[in-house]
Amino acid sequence: MTGNRITIAVFALIAAAAAGVLGYFLAPQSHRYQASAHVALLPAPNLTTEQASAFWEVLTRGQVSRTAAVLYNDPRWLPSAANAAKAAQGDLYLIAAALPETTMVTITMDASSPEAAELALNDVLTTATPEVTSLVVPYNVKVLWPPKGNAVPLPSPGPSQVAAAGALGGLLIGGGLGWFVVRLRRRRLDAATHAAATMDQEALPG
Repeated sequence: MTGNRITIAVFALIAAAAAGVLGYFLAPQSHRYQASAHVALLPAPNLTTEQASAFWEVLTRGQVSRTAAVLYNDPRWLPSAANAAKAAQGDLYLIAAALPETTMVTITMDASSPEAAELALNDVLTTATPEVTSLVVPYNVKVLWPPKGNAVPLPSPGPSQVAAAGALGGLLIGGGLGWFVVRLRRRRLDAATHAAATMDQEALPG
C-alpha cells in the first residue's frame, strides 16, 4: 500500500513541477488597454443662486447622469470610433456609467493597444457629446478631456499566479495519472496471480 501511495505522490509532484514551470514561462502578458474620461453635468451658468440650487438638487438625484451614461454607452458610436482608431469594431469595448453620489459620468474604452483605446475614446466623446447635450437640456455637459497617454494596461494574472494555478492543476492530473497506473499495475498483478493459480490447479492430478 505504501508503494502505491509513493507512486501516486511521485506522479503528482512531477506533474505539478512541470505544469508550474510551464505556467511561469507561458504566463500571458497584458494585451488590453483602457483609456478613460469623465463628463460633468452642471446647471447652466446664467442661473440665479436660487435656480441653480434647484437644478443641483435635481442633478444629485442621479437621473440626469444615468440618462447621459446610457447615451454615451450606445454602441452606435463604435463604428466611428473604430474608424478613428484604425481598429476592428469588435476589438473595442465601450462602457459608460454614472458615478454614485456625483453629477459625473465616467466613460472607458478598452482596446488591444493604448493608442487605439485613446483615439476611440476621444472619438466617442467628440461624436456623442453634442447629442447628449441636446438631450439633457437645460443642463450643461462638460467633458474633462483626458491627457494624452492616459491609457493603462488592464491587469492580467502574473507569472507566479499562473505558475501556482498550473502547479495545482498538474498536482491533480498527476495524482490521477498515478492512481490509474497503480490500478493498472494491480490488475495485471491480479491477472498474473489468477493465471498462475489456474495453471497450478490444472497441473494437479485429477
